[in-house]
Amino acid sequence: MYKKFFCKVNCFIALFIFLMIVQGCVRNGKTGTATGKKSYRTDVPYLVVLSMDGFRWDYPAIYHTPNLDSIAATGVKAQELVPCFPSKTFPNHYSLATGLYPEHHGIVQNSFYDPVLGKYTLSDRKAVKNPEFYFGEPIWVTAEKQSVRSACFYWPGSEAPIKGVYPDIYKQYDGSVSFEARIDTVIAWLGRPAGERPHLIMWYFDEPDHTGHEYGPESEQTKEVVEHLDSLAGVFCRKINQLSIADSVNLVFTSDHGMQAISPERAIALDKLLKDRWVNLVGGANPVLMIDPNAGCTDSIMSVLKNVKHVKVYTKSSMPESLHYSDSNRIFDIVCVADSAWSIYWKASHFSTGGNHGYDPSNRNMHAIFYATGPAFLKNYVSAPFQNIHIYPLFARILGLIPAATDGSLTPTADMLRENVRE
Repeated sequence: MYKKFFCKVNCFIALFIFLMIVQGCVRNGKTGTATGKKSYRTDVPYLVVLSMDGFRWDYPAIYHTPNLDSIAATGVKAQELVPCFPSKTFPNHYSLATGLYPEHHGIVQNSFYDPVLGKYTLSDRKAVKNPEFYFGEPIWVTAEKQSVRSACFYWPGSEAPIKGVYPDIYKQYDGSVSFEARIDTVIAWLGRPAGERPHLIMWYFDEPDHTGHEYGPESEQTKEVVEHLDSLAGVFCRKINQLSIADSVNLVFTSDHGMQAISPERAIALDKLLKDRWVNLVGGANPVLMIDPNAGCTDSIMSVLKNVKHVKVYTKSSMPESLHYSDSNRIFDIVCVADSAWSIYWKASHFSTGGNHGYDPSNRNMHAIFYATGPAFLKNYVSAPFQNIHIYPLFARILGLIPAATDGSLTPTADMLRENVRE
């Protein structure tokens, strides 16, 4: 009797494992890999994209970054990379990946409310992994759909099966993994046999953002972190050069936004100005707060806030077109934006020091870096500033992919490409 029982159990386990393999989603720990029989192309270039969160465009000018300087000399750099509004982490990483403004790709803040799905916040891993929150088509999905193997190491959005598609390799976020370990993992991916090697890799460092928030962008602590990141960029490039495929690898070093110094003396608590009965919900975070007014209360809220110094307040109908921030039901009817270097809070117990981001991209302190080198790029070329929505078309061209529809265009970045790639 017991033998029959265990035989049935073993058969069930074997069937379960077989079905998992067929579905192509056997996972090991916090790493996801597709292990099905999908056939991938090996005749496309390699593109490896590292985002260093909060790396302001002028850090290489005010701090010592010889490795980024060397990358610029052997490749290209943009004078500045302009983020989308709001200049926050998840909205802009997803704009980098999709070529869409936040109002179109759906990630309108790091935290927001969807009228059907509910709240999205970075601390809610279930929400972060829910594909219904994400619109558009990130570049790794485009690659996978066209049989180009992709891998993502903590890139925002890559933990969700967007359009039913994961990167072939992806990792669930774990901030305790060192930057050095991340470098070694990416190098190991590129050292795989040709048929198993990802041709698109998107990976992520959470610095210098954290240090910039705590100590401000122009501090000794931020200097140390920026210069350490530069040294790691050098280590990574040297390890790339030791690979047999080194001459075929295109490297991009970029960021989502910059950083602005703030002070408790430049802070405003909006809850002290508005009556609770006027407000249904408040979303977003300093320096951009969204207010969902209760019925009949919009005029009351606007009449108060329009007289508050150092805060701009918009309705969806009055939102400046340049911000591209009205075409979404996840954006509340009233949007408050602090002036540069100012802070706005809702029921704050204290006002922050150090640095922050999220401001109108017309503030150059919000601008980020873009450096690139490899066979697709010119040498020692400096590009004019461009918006990050134009990066998806650039990546698609380098990889030879048919791009999805985006808000961006290849035109602003084509001048940095070699002629055989550009045309």
